[in-house]
Amino acid sequence: MRERGIRLVAVDEDGTFLRDHVHYDTERFERLYDRMCDLGIRFVVATGNQSYQVQDLFPKQREELGIVSANGAYVLDGGREVYAAQASRHAQAKMIEAIHERPHIPFSMLGVGGAYIERGCDQAFFDDMAQYCHRQYWVDSFEDVDDQIFMFSSVVDAREVGECIELFRSIVDGSMDVVGSGDGYFDVVCPGVSKASGLKMLMERWGIDPSEAVAFGDSHNDLAMLELVGTAYAMENAPQDIKDAADRVAPPCTEDGVLQVLEELLF
Repeated sequence: MRERGIRLVAVDEDGTFLRDHVHYDTERFERLYDRMCDLGIRFVVATGNQSYQVQDLFPKQREELGIVSANGAYVLDGGREVYAAQASRHAQAKMIEAIHERPHIPFSMLGVGGAYIERGCDQAFFDDMAQYCHRQYWVDSFEDVDDQIFMFSSVVDAREVGECIELFRSIVDGSMDVVGSGDGYFDVVCPGVSKASGLKMLMERWGIDPSEAVAFGDSHNDLAMLELVGTAYAMENAPQDIKDAADRVAPPCTEDGVLQVLEELLF
């Protein structure tokens, strides 16, 4: 039975909407998307991934989607830019210096025009990040990149990610924020930027109250978004503290949990 009062559905990608970073049941989703359109419900993808990746994963809906990408640093409404964060020159210089001093920790640097990885970095890291950034380039040095930069991303052994997050928090010293995104991944983002801040921009643009929104997430970079909306779903595969912060628990991403819940809410 359809739950009343829903005007927006927001979903994280990896660990939430997607089964394995790439796949979802497209026919099942298209049926649900058409239903949302009929009911006047907006659909938003809120992710740490690059906007180009989101648009490639949703080719039929890309001109209508709300996209909160790069953990809120780059926000689009139907392909139109709503907001693009920009790290200060001071913050960028601090991060680049720290990265060069720690070559064992790989990093990608993201901006409006694409994602960048320095030559000499491991090919496996480049290939891994290419799952999340579909417009990605090798560069000789981050310092040579001419782009509006808003995020740095890395992945380490999951047992070491907490230590790395604390390390880079101390390095950037408030000039940027550091957030974990699950499975050893973490991002260094502009201060005050989050999936929640990006989602609020779209809701204000569309005249939607947070109480009219439903969101799905599985990781710590989803927490603020889950706290913002009227009804928050944590995935069954999420850590326990994420489940504790949510209103309800959805089946795991491997079982298309988001689609299962949406079928219950929309029909």
